[in-house]
Amino acid sequence: MLHQVGFGVKFIKDYNELNVLRFIKNFGPVSRAEIAKKYKISKAAVSDIIARLINQGYVSEIGVGDSTSRGGRKPVLLRFNQMAGFVIGIEVKRSFARIALADMNAQIYEMKIVEYEINCPFENVLDLIFPIIRYFLEIDWVKHAKAIGIGVAIPGLIDYKSGSVQHSDTLKHWQNIPIRDLIEKEFNIKVIVENDVKALTLGECLFGRGKEFSNQVYLWIGDGIGAGIIVNGSLIRGITASAGEVGYDELGFFVKDCSDFPLLYAGQKDFGDILSNKLLIETAQKCITNGNNTSLFADNLNIDTLIEAAEHDDPLATSLLNEFGHILGILCINLVNTLNTELLIIGGSLLSRSDILLKYVKEKVQKDILSAPAQAVKIVSAELKEKGGVLGASGLLLEDLFYHDTLNIIKYRSIFKQ
Repeated sequence: MLHQVGFGVKFIKDYNELNVLRFIKNFGPVSRAEIAKKYKISKAAVSDIIARLINQGYVSEIGVGDSTSRGGRKPVLLRFNQMAGFVIGIEVKRSFARIALADMNAQIYEMKIVEYEINCPFENVLDLIFPIIRYFLEIDWVKHAKAIGIGVAIPGLIDYKSGSVQHSDTLKHWQNIPIRDLIEKEFNIKVIVENDVKALTLGECLFGRGKEFSNQVYLWIGDGIGAGIIVNGSLIRGITASAGEVGYDELGFFVKDCSDFPLLYAGQKDFGDILSNKLLIETAQKCITNGNNTSLFADNLNIDTLIEAAEHDDPLATSLLNEFGHILGILCINLVNTLNTELLIIGGSLLSRSDILLKYVKEKVQKDILSAPAQAVKIVSAELKEKGGVLGASGLLLEDLFYHDTLNIIKYRSIFKQ
């Protein structure tokens, strides 16, 4: 049977319609008979639903399939029209933003990057982003498609009621700006604002390595560190929107002997202070200046050159990444033991270029004294890489239409029944 909705007869038709649309999207091409068998409803009811979906442009007939073993008429196959609707995903960072156009299958058709100075006013960043959105909206297929919405992934704690950033170490000067309202007013399209790491987490859950897992943690490392948590398929935000802010966990509580990390540890208080790309590069430059044995040069040092040197067994690069990986492993042990998750995804520029850091993390986690959760968890690097943020932002709009167990019939009506 289709979903039990509990809202009365007038809702049943739309719930059935969305369920059937989901089925065609996920398993098509399919026939009307397959749909009737799946949901145990009459062929006449299915035909009525399909007629509406075809008329609305979300489903099309694409030809005939094979007959059954008993012969008879060949079934007409149905396909989901993924380009009947579009989403725009925006990932905002300290000095650049990505803007992507995607269809209802989260397939990206075009992605643009704009760069700006650190501490650039939000209004100036919008002046760079808005022309790209306007360009997307003038693309021929987009002009004939439904606007599902615009998702914005941005660093900081989000005030979901106002669609603004309530606190951000990265973008302090953007706090309390009505981001959602400004974009909605400009384009008259629904906007959802979300924390960048939570959006990355949702992206990996829906479209990346986490697709087959209901319980997972995404740990991101870049300018700082943060985590996103999925429990029973749902993103956990927390009462103050701060779930997963592991960068503020005190380092001394978990690290008993800091002499194990002679290169990186210099009295930092929190994990976020020590697990950052910036500190890694600054420490490497200082070590080079101090005469450590290495083939690296301070004037052209970056994450790429550091990883390349480590892959060629450079002593300094190897030692730095080993320390970094084992400190990260300590944090991972805490997450695994606390949440007992089945999947731990680690993302960021360090992980996107090489698996060497992942190897050190796994080594540390496997030595945990509480062996059962460590043995059960699968630790992997993120799959989506630079597309993760915009896909996660797009997923904010698509999740409760096509992916979540709970169907958002009000949202479906507002978009698909216009």
